[in-house]
Amino acid sequence: MKKLIGVSVLSVSLVLTGTPISYANTNDLPYVNEILALQPDVTEKELLKDVESISKNTGDTKEAILEQLFNELKQDEAQGLSETRKARGGSGGTVQVGTGIKGQIYYTASQTAYLNHGHVGMYYNAETVVESVPKEGVRVKDYKARLVDKGDAQVKSVNTTTANRNAAADWAYSRVGKDDYSYNFANNRNTSHTGDKNCAKLVWSAYKLKSGLDLDKDKGLGVYPRDVRDAKDTTLVRKI
Repeated sequence: MKKLIGVSVLSVSLVLTGTPISYANTNDLPYVNEILALQPDVTEKELLKDVESISKNTGDTKEAILEQLFNELKQDEAQGLSETRKARGGSGGTVQVGTGIKGQIYYTASQTAYLNHGHVGMYYNAETVVESVPKEGVRVKDYKARLVDKGDAQVKSVNTTTANRNAAADWAYSRVGKDDYSYNFANNRNTSHTGDKNCAKLVWSAYKLKSGLDLDKDKGLGVYPRDVRDAKDTTLVRKI
């Protein structure tokens, strides 16, 4: 997952008309079908809208953006397959996540949108976690009911002040009941902090807004749960 590098490619259409290229159908663009297969709950319309927005903001071609999105998804898929024995998803683990300190984050293996992206959440207080999950969106869960995969799960602290950790947790909690779930992992760095979001986006936005930290290991177009888990500004507290 590399940072997107600017690509300056002028098409004949752009030179002659001064307007963006329009594509008659998806088949004219590379990787669209492959990306949709990896994120089947994201629509073609949503994907192409995101690509159009990134292209306008960065000057990169749609083809280059789609290639990066696809490569990041494939790399995340490969990492998931190499790391976990069995991803259960939801709260289908075998052991309780345990108690924690406000603002700490936890990671567990999890199957989301047919891929093992993993899952991250945040402690709102010692016995309650806040997280975003399919069908419910942003919610709170008692630690006794939050089951994780033993051997794959871990709790981490974010390297910032207690005030910043508290503020991040408070912000995440403020989204409970307001933000539904989004299956868009591939481009979630570029979506709004408010509104539909997946688990990684919730934690990433909370710390980005309240402490200025970018909890994304590789700073690609997408923030995945393992990106948050492995971000340089986190420290392992315990393995589960």
